[in-house]
This record gives sequence, structure tokens and C-alpha cells, in this order.
Amino acid sequence: MNRIFPAIILVLLLPALAMAAFVEGRVVYNDEPVAGVRVYLYRTLDFDVDPLFISEATDAEGYYKVEVSPGSYALFARDSKRQLFAFCGRNPVKVTKGEVWAGLQAVPVAGVDVGNYDDEYSAAIEGTVLHDGQPLPGAYVYLYLDAREGLKGQGYRLSAPTGPDGTFAFDGLPESNYFLMVRKRHDGNRVGPILEGDYLGHFPGNPLVARSGTVSKVKISTVRKVRSETDSETFAVGNGPTISGRVVDHKGNPVAGLHVFAYTDRVIGHKRPAALSSQTGADGKFQLSFGKPGTYYIGARQEYGDSPAPGELFGMYDVSADHGLKIEAGKPINDIEIMVEEVSLQ
Repeated sequence: MNRIFPAIILVLLLPALAMAAFVEGRVVYNDEPVAGVRVYLYRTLDFDVDPLFISEATDAEGYYKVEVSPGSYALFARDSKRQLFAFCGRNPVKVTKGEVWAGLQAVPVAGVDVGNYDDEYSAAIEGTVLHDGQPLPGAYVYLYLDAREGLKGQGYRLSAPTGPDGTFAFDGLPESNYFLMVRKRHDGNRVGPILEGDYLGHFPGNPLVARSGTVSKVKISTVRKVRSETDSETFAVGNGPTISGRVVDHKGNPVAGLHVFAYTDRVIGHKRPAALSSQTGADGKFQLSFGKPGTYYIGARQEYGDSPAPGELFGMYDVSADHGLKIEAGKPINDIEIMVEEVSLQ
């Protein structure tokens, strides 16, 4: 009988053991944090169902963290007061173990105007694609019927590229629910991965119910993909001020596999970096981009989140006593050197 108890305890602990992963990140709008919103994690890109996990409200820096079980999740957030809708450009995000960073970018939400359509047996959807409030030409709008397929490929219907006024239209649609996506790739292709600098948009009202005899008029705002595959998608802003340089050891040798980070205050253990680089390569080189000018506190480490741990390679920009560096618009700073060494408790 005694042998049964450990087995029972192990079974009871299995759900807890499975919850060994975390998703964390920031929600931003125009490079500014969005505080007080919850991030919802769904199994698919259909956010018209119950979410699997919900974060606590984001803090003053737009930061959130939620414990999840390993899997693949689509992340969305809403701010009803400010009429914002946020999504992760890497949706769906694969989570295995440890901590996965998933930043969300917010866009304005506009309502749906429904009018009469001249065919009582079919429906129409039309609207405008926007970026930063301005019409976005050359974008494709995709209609999908089932979010479980990942809203990829050409879908059920594909619009012509939007013109200078950003408009699109679908006519003669069967009455149904439709998922709307917008993509504009710099290479002009209609299908393929979304890369850094490309445009992406989710219709906040997905799925849109298109009824026979009606035309639904919508506006879909887009964001630009900042990074193609980095963990810190909303950390680095491609068109902001930049700094670059090398991470080295105490002998001046380049160090690979480290992230360079920047904080807006001197405390670095609160998991809210304002910017985070990709990992350094064999040459130790890095580039860090910022959303806006200001004074930032710069360092380098192997991990991000929590305080540096014993044995971790870590170092701070040490030209100034407080490790701060003033970043000015239009004035890139190059050839910075950050020396790292193992953290010791002694």
C-alpha cells in the first residue's frame, strides 16, 4: 500500500510540473508602454473563444508575465478605454520551457459600418488598410474561413494590392464568418514569411460576420515587423537612434552569445529592458536600437530577466560612473566596448 502513495502524489504533481514555462513581454503603442491591460493566450488565432491563459494586468512599463504549459499560443490584448488592440507579430508563439519573450504591438480599433448591398443573396467586405493612421498602398488583404489552419497562405480569397488610398474590396461573398489579415512584404510576394520591415495586421473584430444583403466596411491598422526571429520583437525599433560596438572579456577578446540591453533607470533586475539586442556573434559585435532619445543604462549579459546569477557573464558600460549613456536623435554612437566577466558572490 505504501508504494501507491508516491505514485498518487506524482500524478497529482504532473499538472504543476507541466506548468514549467513562462511567457513574458511588453505591450507597446507607438513605442510607448500600454499599462493596465491583460494579455490573453489562445490555442489558435481565433480570439472569439475562451483563452487558455490570462496574464495579470501589465505594469507601468507595459510588462507582463504569465505561467503556461508548453505549447503554441496566439497572444492578444485589448484596451477598451483607449480603443487599442494588440497582437504579437510572431503569433503563434511556441513555448517549450523556461521563459519566452513575446512583445505585443498595439493599433487603434475602429468599428464596423454595415450597409445595404445590391445583392440580397451574397455579402461584401470593403475597407481601408492603414499604417500610423495613413493609407497603406501595396498591401494584400486575406480572407480565411478557419483559424485552425494558422491564417497562412492565400486563404479563401485574396484582394488585389491596395492602391494609394489603401482601399480594398471583396464582392459576391457567401454569408459566413471571415478572418481578415493584412500583409505587405517588401519583396512584393503574396505569400511567404513576414520579415523585418514587412507590414502585418489583424482585424480586431475577427471573425467578421458577413451577412447576405449587406456590405461591411472596416479599417485595419498594421504594424511593421521589427525583428524576423529575435526573442525581443518590440524591444528594438528599426528607425530609432542606435548604438553599436563589441562585447569583450577582460583580455579584450570578443565574447559571443550575449545580449546587450538598455534600461531607463539604474535598477536592472526588474525584467523591463527598454531595448535588447540579438545575441553577439563570434566577433562580439552588437547593435542596439531605441524607440526614442534619452538616457539609458547599458550592459551585457547571457540571459534577460531577473538579476544576474552567479556564473553568468555580465558587465556594464563603464565610461560613466552610473553606466548611463545619453542617446540623441540622429546621432548614432559607434565602437562602444562592454567588458563582461562571471558574476561572483564573493
